[in-house]
Amino acid sequence: MGVKAQPPVRAAKAVGPPPAPVWRLTDATLYERLQSAGDMGALAVKTARLAVKPPYRWYRDAVVEVSSAFQRCVLPLVVSHGVYLIGYGIILFGAILATLGVVERESGAIFLIWSREIATWITGMVFAGIVGSAITADLGARKIREELDALDVLGVKKVDTLVVPRIVATTVAMPLLVIFSLAVVVLINFLLAPTTLGFSNGVWAHSLKANIIPLDLIFPTLVKNTILGFFVGVVACHKGLTCKAGAEGVGRAVNQTVVITFFGIWLFNSVFNLGYLTLFPETGQFRG
Repeated sequence: MGVKAQPPVRAAKAVGPPPAPVWRLTDATLYERLQSAGDMGALAVKTARLAVKPPYRWYRDAVVEVSSAFQRCVLPLVVSHGVYLIGYGIILFGAILATLGVVERESGAIFLIWSREIATWITGMVFAGIVGSAITADLGARKIREELDALDVLGVKKVDTLVVPRIVATTVAMPLLVIFSLAVVVLINFLLAPTTLGFSNGVWAHSLKANIIPLDLIFPTLVKNTILGFFVGVVACHKGLTCKAGAEGVGRAVNQTVVITFFGIWLFNSVFNLGYLTLFPETGQFRG
């Protein structure tokens, strides 16, 4: 009886990580993202044009939205800035300054760090995560309930009624919240830093006063955060108006709003600060 030949054993294929996606201009996902970016730009231009065109019927709703933004963000901002200031600014950074023998410069350094960097990105994260997502969820819920279609049938312009007041409100609220955050940081630092680090209140006040310059209050505090507030409002409104049907569509729109605004805030903050220090090199000097 002959021995039956066994089939050759094939070598197992190596299992590796899946290949990285290759974006092509014909991909539907890439085209959709480019179209979304273009629609955001068009919405920004249209909103800016309508906001400065009389009559200004949006101001009442904008005041309500600004008030709502403050109510939602004040407590998270106080907690976030306070914890970060105590842990990073006073304990860690204060210990480094004490080691270098320049602990009396703590208040001025903290103000510069917060006014140019930390105040923007902490406030921006809180603002985009709370206010931006709330705007997207509100407009998205209106869309899936077909309220936006009803407005079209009634001849009511959605952008004039719903979008302009919200974007104006985010544009105004963001720099105001940053100023509020700076005030909170200065107050907490005044109450804790001199006692913890061992210098007088007069030394603390002198260092702070020497490093407050008008350019820092105009550009990094007001101009930068006004632009970022406008950006958050545009992204949130666009994603809310264009979300897909159903609760899942609203949830995805809110998630996209948070991701886009977070990345945009970090990127714009870095680029703006680089340009600011390049155009005004005297602001790079520490005083006092």
